[in-house]
Amino acid sequence: MTGKPTEQVAEEQVKVLTIEKTTPIVEKMQRMATLLELGGYAEWSASIFKLAKKYEHEPDDTKHIFLNLYGGMGSLNDLVLYRNGKVLMSENDELDQLRRDLFNLLS
Repeated sequence: MTGKPTEQVAEEQVKVLTIEKTTPIVEKMQRMATLLELGGYAEWSASIFKLAKKYEHEPDDTKHIFLNLYGGMGSLNDLVLYRNGKVLMSENDELDQLRRDLFNLLS
């Protein structure tokens, strides 16, 4: 039999599962960053984009950094998206859902 060693197969399966789990998290982070940019939060947006990229290579470390964004005054939870002085209702609804989803996925 010339198949791959069992350890190598197991490692490859773990990598596939990690990628499958990582991809939705990264996509949600990227969408959140896009919404933040749209709503006038360029610095928040840039930070979230950087974390999304970092998450692909260092998920455990990035997870803790991202979850820390939820705490305290002026945190990710406090942001409201505006454009030209008007609240972006549907975008804020989507941002709220992304905040919940990411918190649950990373906790």
